Formats: sequence, structure tokens, C-alpha cells
Amino acid sequence: MSSPTYYDPSILKKLIALLITLIFNLPVIAAERIPSISSDSYVKIAEIRKTLDDEKLTTGLELADQYLKKESISDYERAIGLGLKGQLLYGVGQLNESIAIYREILILDEIPKVLRSNSHLILCQLMVANGEYDEALTEISNLQKVAVESRDVLAVLESHIHLMQGNYSIALKAILRVVKENRAKGLVPKEDWLQILHTCYFHTKKYFEMVKIIEELNEAYPKRKYAHRLADGYGLTGQNQSRLIILEALNDIEPLSKIAEIKALVNLHLSSGAPYKAAKILNNALKQEILEPSEQNLVLLGNAWLEAKEINLAIDPLTRAASLSPHGNLHLRIAQIFIDEEKWLDASNWIKEGISKGNLSSVADANIMLGIILLNQQKLSDSRRAFIKAIDTGERAFLASRWLEYIDRL
Repeated sequence: MSSPTYYDPSILKKLIALLITLIFNLPVIAAERIPSISSDSYVKIAEIRKTLDDEKLTTGLELADQYLKKESISDYERAIGLGLKGQLLYGVGQLNESIAIYREILILDEIPKVLRSNSHLILCQLMVANGEYDEALTEISNLQKVAVESRDVLAVLESHIHLMQGNYSIALKAILRVVKENRAKGLVPKEDWLQILHTCYFHTKKYFEMVKIIEELNEAYPKRKYAHRLADGYGLTGQNQSRLIILEALNDIEPLSKIAEIKALVNLHLSSGAPYKAAKILNNALKQEILEPSEQNLVLLGNAWLEAKEINLAIDPLTRAASLSPHGNLHLRIAQIFIDEEKWLDASNWIKEGISKGNLSSVADANIMLGIILLNQQKLSDSRRAFIKAIDTGERAFLASRWLEYIDRL
């Protein structure tokens, strides 16, 4: 079962968008007076922001540079301009430059606390995106002392960084605290929080706890991908009946396309005594070329049909598998099917082809089978020669001798 990475760059974009919208909010936020901006600055800022909306990033950077050259603007107006430039730089992939811009915002004196806090938070996000994990952790530690309103976001970011560094137990402790606090308030944890928690449990091998989180994800944020993960989780914890129910439901809604899931569903049906269902699923996957018509897959299909008592349907995949096989054992398997059906001529042809192909697990067994087939065809001399060959191999000599004695009594 694989475990995805849950850092989502869209979170960073949302935070930057939040910073920008501060200038269009009411003049009082969290009981803090937000400084006013001049009408000229408002117009220039709106122009720069429009380039972001229109994705004209190069033009936006030019306008931002022109605006920031003005000496008459206040620290607050400059911070807004720098924030816009930081987002534009991020948009064109210049992460280092964007980080430098947000550091520049933080050294300005006359800016609101909420703007400073959000700029600091964006700086942490940019560092994570740039792989500066240790530096980001230091910034987060500093910010946690002053930005109470961002506590959850910072804890989630901290957990993600530890996850990326492989410090899974530390990451688990950080994200679990946030999730528990929100549950205590009667709130449903956010989807990305549960995703991180699921990943932490996976890496710390706490699979039963992991399954509970996937169940919660599947219920609170129902998506097909969570149902797939739930099936994987049930497999890891040995809850095969639950896994079967999930995979069968997924397959009924839309045929499974992952090879591992198809084979898991097939094997679950076989182990639960539903070989016909297993064969139908396997046959469909082969027809749609999701599974390769390999020797292994064809043998699995043939055996499933046999277990379902669909003898005629089993012959074709086993025949194809035999043609791909480097040994004659599958020929003997098919011969045994015809023996059971008392179709002696077909059985004889298949056993002879198997012996001719060679690389058999037991040449003696093959000759004993051939001797029995020929005996049932009343070809006593040929049957005797087959049993003698079995004796000559040094294997099954006692059994072959008993058959020779039987022929002599006829």
C-alpha cells in the first residue's frame, strides 16, 4: 500500500489570496484598526491584482516594481505591494525571490499585526515548498508564540514538515493534537488534516488506527479514492470480508482498473467460495487488456472456471497458458481434465504433447498417466511400454509395477 504526500501548493495560494483581500475588508479586523490607503495606491494595487487574475504575471511584475519605487507610500501600502509581487514571483516559479520579498515585508514597522502574521505564515509555506524544512520549523516556532489565530495551520504545517523529513512519530503527535482539539469542539477535522494523520499512522505501522481515519475520510469526504484506500487498509489489517465488500461495490459502480485491486478481488472471491464471480472479473479484465494474457493470469482464469465447474470455459485459457509455458506440466493439467471427462483421445494427445515438450515436474507421473489413458483405450501394449518407462525413471516404480501386474492379469 503506497502512501501519498499531502503538501498541497493550493494552500499557499489560498493564504496569499487571504492576505490580498485584507485591503478590501472592513477597516476593523480582530479589533485592530487597519490603516487606510490612498486612492492612487488603491488603483495601482487593483491593477496589479488584475494581472494575477488574468495570469499576466510578467506584466504584473512590471507594474509591481513601478509601484514599489514610489517613496510616498506607507509601510502598509508597501507591504500590500510586496505581497502582490511575492505572489507573482511564486507564480513564475521564482521561489527564492518570493521568500526574499516576504522577509522584506516582515521588517516593515507600521503594518497591522494580522498582515504581519499572515505574511509570516506565507513565508513558512514558501520555505516548505522550497525544501527549507529546518528553517521553516524555526520560523513556525517563532510564529506560534504570537499568532494564536493561526495555531492549527502552523501545527499542520509543522506536522507536514516532520512527515517530509521522515520524523513520523513527531509528525503524528503534532497533527493528532490539532485533530483532537477540533473534535473536542464538536468540529469535523479538515480533509487534509485527516490525510496527514492517515499517512502518519501508515508510516508508524499503526494500521488499525489508520483504517479508522480512512473510514472517517470516506464518510466525511466521500470520494472513490478513499474507498480504494479503505480496501487497502482492510487488506493490511486482515479484514478480508470488509475488503471484499468494498472492492465488489467499487467494481459494481465502475470496473476496477488497478491490477493489484483486480487480483485482490479475484483472490477474495476464490477464498470465499465464489469462483464464478472471480472468473467473470478476471475474464473481463483480460478482454479489456487491463491484465496481460500472461501464463500466470491465464492459469488463474482457467482454475477459477474449473472451480466454478465451467469445464468448457476453462480449456481455452489453460490451452493458451500451455502454449506460453516453457514446460509441459500444463499439458498434463489439461490432460487430467479430459481424463476426468473420460475423453481418452484428447487426454492422450495432451499427455503426449506434454512429454514431448519436456521440463516436467515428474516424468514418471506423466508416463503413468499415459499408461492409464492407453489402458482405457484398450491399447495394452502401448500402455505397458508407458508403465515400463515410468519404472525406468526410478520414480514411482512401485506404482508402475502394480499397473503392469494388473495388465498381466487381463
